[in-house]
Amino acid sequence: MSIEAMKQALKALEKIHAGNMTPMAEEAWNKAITSLRQAIAEAEKAAGKTPERMRKPGEKGAPTAQAFKDSAKTAKKK
Repeated sequence: MSIEAMKQALKALEKIHAGNMTPMAEEAWNKAITSLRQAIAEAEKAAGKTPERMRKPGEKGAPTAQAFKDSAKTAKKK
């Protein structure tokens, strides 16, 4: 299935969502939607549309030098 087809399927599923579902049906519905969203993200990643890159030191979310030192203390030795 192509990425565009998956996106169209997701839009169609979101449009037909009925608000009067039982809690179990609602949970199953949410799992199906989440799985489809994850499949789309994975396909786009594999297609190279969302490249991965390393964070640079000092960037938000990048590990600090102290974090590396602390993790080295707890790392398993070979």
